[in-house]
Amino acid sequence: MYRMIDTLEDSLGVEGIGGTALLIWLAFGVLGLIGAMIYIPQKRKQERITELENAWPDVLADLAEELRAGMGVESALDAIANGRNDKMGLMLRDAVSDMRDNGFGNAMKTFAKKSESPMISRIVSILNVALASSGSIATTLEKISDEFWEIYMLKKERLMKTQSNANFILYFGSIACPVILGAIVAIFGGDISAGSSTLSFDMSGLNSALFFYMVVMGTSSVWMEAVILQKTSTAIWRTPIFVFYSLTALILSLQIQL
Repeated sequence: MYRMIDTLEDSLGVEGIGGTALLIWLAFGVLGLIGAMIYIPQKRKQERITELENAWPDVLADLAEELRAGMGVESALDAIANGRNDKMGLMLRDAVSDMRDNGFGNAMKTFAKKSESPMISRIVSILNVALASSGSIATTLEKISDEFWEIYMLKKERLMKTQSNANFILYFGSIACPVILGAIVAIFGGDISAGSSTLSFDMSGLNSALFFYMVVMGTSSVWMEAVILQKTSTAIWRTPIFVFYSLTALILSLQIQL
């Protein structure tokens, strides 16, 4: 362990960033690896929920149309499911199969639970209430579909407006900024020749301050991006990843020699 730290210090160490700082850097690398192992499954789960929610308005609109054409609920859902080749189609086929044994209400509750989407679960509850109260399911579906589509378009529009700004904050703060600051210090912070004499500057304090500033910079970049895009639930797992990126970018840029 100590030999590895000595090797790293010899190859990557600069004034103010010695064995202890490099050990902290490695610790963030390990934490980042653990964070990635937790974050990636959560990201895939959210992508799956988003895919289902994006397809849901079309399913509701198609279901309303089929019901108005005189088809039964089970037959309509079966036709819609067979017409789709995505995850929504697969889940609807399972729901139709479950519907034959447990009825519409219980099958749709199971479908909503498997979707893990609060929005889909809310709409399924409304449909079950409409069915229990002998209301017009087709009319209810049309109204829900229109409102759901409006909500979806608003979310998409907000995401399009904020995505680029959030990405800029994240990647400029965690990668570009450390590279720029590290390069400036490495290029202009060394010894300066003035005629026959050489001016030497002690850069240890500045380098050490920059190292810990990058911890703050990487952390704040992740959380600012998470707040803008409403991804705070996964920000804690991404924080060590981007802090490690920030420290790596700084350490490597400080190695620049011209």
